[in-house]
Amino acid sequence: MQADARLILAGGGDSQPLDELFAAWTGPDGRMLFLPVALDVSAHEGYLEVVKSEVTAFGVSNIEMWSDLLEHDPSELAAFDSVYLGGGSTFRLLAHLRDSGLDSALISHARQGGVIYGCSAGADVLGRDIMTVVHAESNDIGLTDTRGLDMVPGHAIWTHYVPEHEALVADYVRERGIPVLAISERSGISVLGVRLEPMGFAPVYRFDEGGKQELRPPD
Repeated sequence: MQADARLILAGGGDSQPLDELFAAWTGPDGRMLFLPVALDVSAHEGYLEVVKSEVTAFGVSNIEMWSDLLEHDPSELAAFDSVYLGGGSTFRLLAHLRDSGLDSALISHARQGGVIYGCSAGADVLGRDIMTVVHAESNDIGLTDTRGLDMVPGHAIWTHYVPEHEALVADYVRERGIPVLAISERSGISVLGVRLEPMGFAPVYRFDEGGKQELRPPD
């Protein structure tokens, strides 16, 4: 990522500080694109209303939703100030992004200063590899290439983290040789250029082959 990239990764729960930062980065007149495609299309409208209630409280009101990515050209991203990647099936989300060409378009969007918010599965796909989710999700679409967008360079993302996952995360790091940023439902991460900062109401944990490091949000 270049120095002006702005990313927000949420663990999938209490996200008020992250929503507030996302709104500030989007701007009161900014255009936000909502991508709920990790869920079945029947859930999109309801999910949109939930996300609207979260971000409009902080001033974001110009929101567009894409339910079928193949109906859009990746170049259309240029019209938006921010993109919100919603939760659901991480495998399905990554497959949709690849099939539509939005995977590389999102990377370019961030490099050009666009804002990307990943919530749950949306955060997982921004990491280097999505096999961090197999303890909780089934790869029912048979995705074989599990490389993520690697927008937090070199790190995989583990959302919905709880202390009981510690051994699972350690096993993942040992087997794959990829460091992990573990985010609970009460925490998240902001990335501004090369600066990574924990956010929310609980610590973020970084796991590598040397062990586990606690990263606490600023007071």
